Amino acid sequence: MSSPRSRAAEVSLDFNIVYISPELILAVGGMLVLAVSLGYRKWAVPGKVTPLSPEMLSILVLAAALAASIFLATKPGVHKGVSQFGGLMAVDALAVLFKIIAAFSAIVVAVLAIDYFQGMRIHRGEFYALLIFAVLAINSLAASTDMIMIYLSIEFLSLTSYVLVGYLKQDPRSNEAAVKYFLFGAVAAAVMLYGMTILYGISATTNIREMNAIFTRITPAHLPSHILFLAALMIMIGFGFKIAMVPFHQWAPDAYEGAPTPITAFLSVASKAAGFAVIVRVFSTALHPDMVNWGPVMMVLSGFTMSVGNLTAIPQVNIKRMLAYSSIGQAGYLLIGIAAIRYSPLAIPATLLYLFIYVFMNLGAFAVVTLVSTRINSDDIRDYAGLAKRAPFAAASMVFFLLALAGIPPTAGFLAKFYLFSAAIQPQDGHLLALTIVAIANAVISVYYYMNVVRVMFFVKAKDETPLAPSPAMNFVVGLTLAATLVILLYPQPFIELAHASAKMLAAM
Repeated sequence: MSSPRSRAAEVSLDFNIVYISPELILAVGGMLVLAVSLGYRKWAVPGKVTPLSPEMLSILVLAAALAASIFLATKPGVHKGVSQFGGLMAVDALAVLFKIIAAFSAIVVAVLAIDYFQGMRIHRGEFYALLIFAVLAINSLAASTDMIMIYLSIEFLSLTSYVLVGYLKQDPRSNEAAVKYFLFGAVAAAVMLYGMTILYGISATTNIREMNAIFTRITPAHLPSHILFLAALMIMIGFGFKIAMVPFHQWAPDAYEGAPTPITAFLSVASKAAGFAVIVRVFSTALHPDMVNWGPVMMVLSGFTMSVGNLTAIPQVNIKRMLAYSSIGQAGYLLIGIAAIRYSPLAIPATLLYLFIYVFMNLGAFAVVTLVSTRINSDDIRDYAGLAKRAPFAAASMVFFLLALAGIPPTAGFLAKFYLFSAAIQPQDGHLLALTIVAIANAVISVYYYMNVVRVMFFVKAKDETPLAPSPAMNFVVGLTLAATLVILLYPQPFIELAHASAKMLAAM
């Protein structure tokens, strides 16, 4: 085994500018948005968005990063996996999938923020620059194949997220949410870092591929499985914080409620997707279940996460808190796929497909919430009364998104749950049958609080029946997410193939 010093001398930091083009676009674009915003305040027309405004410039930067990520998906080398910066990052199908998710989510959030911040006295340039840098952090995290890079990417994402959550500085709820988010994040990061140092102490490397090779060569008699299990548990605490896994979820409801609604949407999809990207990569390579049996613990965490999320969502009267607990429940479903890695070859593809579908249906739900909250200045579910008459398109779209989140056919959410649950019960030994039954029961429970929102929108008379006039940008976002969800439902094969291609990359590591 080579020493860390000799290995460092051999590392080459060569890279191909084409393969890191999304990251370069985001890094340069974020600094450009900051620079433009400094001068924009002096000559901007209040309340008007121009082609050179920070809002439009950030959308162009994110669209360019999305286009670059989609272009990478067509490169033959990506399907085989391309190592960059001496093994710190990998440009492969898995990384590209999450780069596309992050860029698309941020574009939706940027468009929503234009309407949300209308009339507010805040510095928009810094907001959009932070959003771009958050996408850069997600891109780096999804592609990281080295523990040091994983840690730095998580901290980069966390720091930008803390500021974005507390961006409404004059709102006490926003300040409280940011502080709670920061405190939980600091503790989780410290525990995760200690787990990473344990793995480094055993393997003398921080590269997860090399860890996999080293742990595979060591005979079971000489491999300290109990130490590996402890390291896996500590690392899972850090990752569990990012995905709001029980019992590391306490920050999520307050952060979701206090943050600007577009940022709540971003945290619920892009940030959560990034957490699952790194979980899939690390726990299918460096900490493969054949080396350390973390499966039973993951099953328990999955069951508790979905149950706590769904049961606690029932009494919520604030729709952002309700969707926060719903997001926790969705994380519990996704953890089924992680727990099934050892037993089913369909586990990772099913998890990735579920994540991809979840992004569109949850973004769509938050788009409607943003539309309503900016018009009526309230997030209370009871204030959604009569929305079917006041904003028919928004109300009908919300019904579809909630049905999809509940997994009711015929929606893409049903396809996601069906594929995931099928992967869990595929093995004949029945390891995950009980967990799948718990998941189905939770899916039934979720119907109750989702349909309560539908009941209020359609069957409760509004105090004020004045029509809500959504902006063209709002209608565009709602329509886009609705169309994307329908396309995946009607033509799922390309997305299933992309999920399988991403899983094959991990198997080939």
